[in-house]
Amino acid sequence: MKNSKNVLLFFISILILFWNPLSFHLYYSSHEVFESKVLNFLFWLIPIGGMLAILYVRRQKSLSQKTESLIFNGAYIGIILGFLILINFLIGVFTAPEKESAAGRVIKSDGLIFKPKSVAVYKTVEFDYTATINSLGLRNKEVEIEKAEGIYRILCFGDSWTFGWGVNIEFSWPMQMENYLKENGYTHVEVINCGQGGQFTTTYKQFMADAVPLLKPDLVLVGVLQLDDLAQLFENKLLAEPKGDVNNPKYLIRSFLMASFGNYLKLMSRDDSSAINIQAVWEADNKGLIKDFKGLRKLRFTTLTDTIQTLFKTGNLNPGLLNNYIDFPDRVTIFNNPNHPATLDAMQKMSDDVQEMKGICEANNAALIFINLPMNYFTGHKVERMPSDVLNEYFKENNRIDSIYSSIAFAHQLPYVELTEHFKKLKEKNAYFFKYDGHPNERGYHEIATETGRYLVENHYLKK
Repeated sequence: MKNSKNVLLFFISILILFWNPLSFHLYYSSHEVFESKVLNFLFWLIPIGGMLAILYVRRQKSLSQKTESLIFNGAYIGIILGFLILINFLIGVFTAPEKESAAGRVIKSDGLIFKPKSVAVYKTVEFDYTATINSLGLRNKEVEIEKAEGIYRILCFGDSWTFGWGVNIEFSWPMQMENYLKENGYTHVEVINCGQGGQFTTTYKQFMADAVPLLKPDLVLVGVLQLDDLAQLFENKLLAEPKGDVNNPKYLIRSFLMASFGNYLKLMSRDDSSAINIQAVWEADNKGLIKDFKGLRKLRFTTLTDTIQTLFKTGNLNPGLLNNYIDFPDRVTIFNNPNHPATLDAMQKMSDDVQEMKGICEANNAALIFINLPMNYFTGHKVERMPSDVLNEYFKENNRIDSIYSSIAFAHQLPYVELTEHFKKLKEKNAYFFKYDGHPNERGYHEIATETGRYLVENHYLKK
């Protein structure tokens, strides 16, 4: 019985070492769950309860089998969980997301934008391309961090229009612009693609904060998507999950589990560089969304053409478009109106973002240019989306978004490039954008590239 009591005392002592206010601070001080009063109370309660259990066991000449089993099992489970949390913490320490380069600049080992060396295959009825990510976490060929002598380096930030959605990397507008400039005698230019799909000005500035100090460009181009980037500033505010709501039990449990065991997931996915079949992912995601549609959302889905519905169900259109069509069908009407409260709110956020982008570039001696990337709504090009497509001719003739973007650029004294008129003048209205997906195709990106490159040449940003 004495040996049995000693084993219990040992297990309780180990339990206290794992669960106490000091370990709570060590493991969770950098996580929002650290603010939880419930968890604070728990990490005080366990050591206090453990101390009382030690006193109780020591004072008893003998313990019943039931009491002994209860104490032993409770301590054993607590020790196992505590040990797993400790290992999770150590994984985080030894796989820190940043490391120092030889030049003393910070390189994010989890990638500037994407997971380094990852690959995704995008194959739909409209396109078939592969997105390969380099060692810095950019959809670009490998880049030397240190800029070679005499090289004029340009970084291009933006969303899927800049990323080159629908085409291989050499046909994205940044790469086609590099070719255009070199063909015109500017052989010392280097263009780097820093685009990512689904992003907007708030995330562009975050990417700039990491990439610009590291890569030290001479020029930064930010491709702001016509209307979409403005709309996202407001829509993401509506969709954002409340941060730090640790008083919500579901949110607290989920956050605690991620803070306690999240590094295991990162470790397991760390070296997985196998290609991802995007169509299969989209098909599963879209079917899940469609299955959950109720009421007005379900009715709104049925207003889409049979072709569009089928493309979503088969994974040939991405879930982001489905969300836009169902949840924000009036977004063009709203955000083309400069006096709408939602537009005014988004305009202020975009202005704040642009101001921060300018500050990042100035701090690193880089020029910044605001490029308004065109959509079909305002240029007359044919893309099949929703019943509201019948309004596209009206939007083309009553374009207010361009004046919003130009006013923001000019307010911050930034050069501004607008491509709307150029795309309106293109005669083949079915030749520059994917019919259903809506992104520019190779020819569309070529027009963006040549017009932007021409602007740089005519305004003497480059020298031969």
